[in-house]
Order: sequence, then structure tokens, then C-alpha cells
Amino acid sequence: MSRKKTARSYYHRQQQPEPRRFWFYANIFLAVALIVAGVGTLLWMGQQSTRNTVRASNPTTRHQGNTAPAFTLQSLAGQPVSLDDYAGQVVLVNMWATWCPPCKAEMPDLNAFYETHKQEGFVVLAVNSQEEAATVKAFIAENGFSFPVLLDSRAEVMNKYHVRGLPTTFIIDRDGYIQHIQSGQISTSQLEAMVGPLL
Repeated sequence: MSRKKTARSYYHRQQQPEPRRFWFYANIFLAVALIVAGVGTLLWMGQQSTRNTVRASNPTTRHQGNTAPAFTLQSLAGQPVSLDDYAGQVVLVNMWATWCPPCKAEMPDLNAFYETHKQEGFVVLAVNSQEEAATVKAFIAENGFSFPVLLDSRAEVMNKYHVRGLPTTFIIDRDGYIQHIQSGQISTSQLEAMVGPLL
């Protein structure tokens, strides 16, 4: 056998992958594919967990569609006022404070909407969060607001409704079910859209 033929035969054997080498690379490819699939699954599960956490971090949503939790608070006049006192009406419960700029910004719209629709069985219950009665009374008198104002001095209603930020508004239908929850300032157009159909 000539040297040229021997070299060609050796080169030919080198070009053809041996079975062991083939399975070696096949196993590596399979392992990489499994790792990529595993990482993808973990990332997907992480996203699902994050979505659930976001939902859980806004616990007010658990009340939507359910009966509004009952409560009784003192009014600015020192009289006990209950949510049950307004059974059969559309009730807007607004959690607020005088130190809260968005709360103060929405108050004129709330008061105007209340004045326009109170004869239709609509009431705003402005539930102040943990402020002195004198502070609240002075603010209401200065601005001429006419809706009922209640004092949640120990944050009992805020905790019962799982409120974590102000303002937060709950719109309750005539049957006592929470139909809408608004976190943040509410506008006149939103009031028309949310409350209007319930009147």
C-alpha cells in the first residue's frame, strides 16, 4: 500500500464521526437543552409568583363584589353613624386625611356630585383617618363641604377594609355590595361612570 493511499485512508477515517463521539455530543446537546428548558420553567414560575404577589399586595381588591364590611364611627357632631344607617342607598365611602394632597384635590368633585345626586339616594361618607376632630372640623368648615364626615381615629375601618393608601374610595350599591374600588384621586367622569349606573 502506497504512502499516499495510507494517508487518504487515515484522513477518511478521521472525517467520519465515531459512534462514541456522536453519542458524546448528543448527550451534551441534550443536557444543554434540558438546562435551558429548566431555566425557562423557573423564569415562568417566577413571573407567575410575581403576578400573584402584586395581586396580594393590593388587598382592597378582595372586597370587590362582596358585602361591604359593617362599621360604626363618630360623626363630627359626636353622634354614632353606621353604614347600616344608609341601607338601600348607593354609598361612597371615601378614606382620606387633611394632610393628603390628592384627598383634598378630589373633595370638591365629591361634594358637587353628592349635592347633585343626594336626592336620588346617594351619599358620601368621608371617613377621616386618625386625625383630631378639631383639625377635621376646621378643614370641612373652611371648604364648605356638606357630605357626612366620620372619624376613624384608631384606623379600625381602614384596617377592616385593608386600606394601605389614601385616598381610597369604595362604591357600594343599594344591596350593600362593593361594586368599585378606586385607589388614588377620583374624578367626576369616574364618578359618573361608576356611580351613575347604580342610581
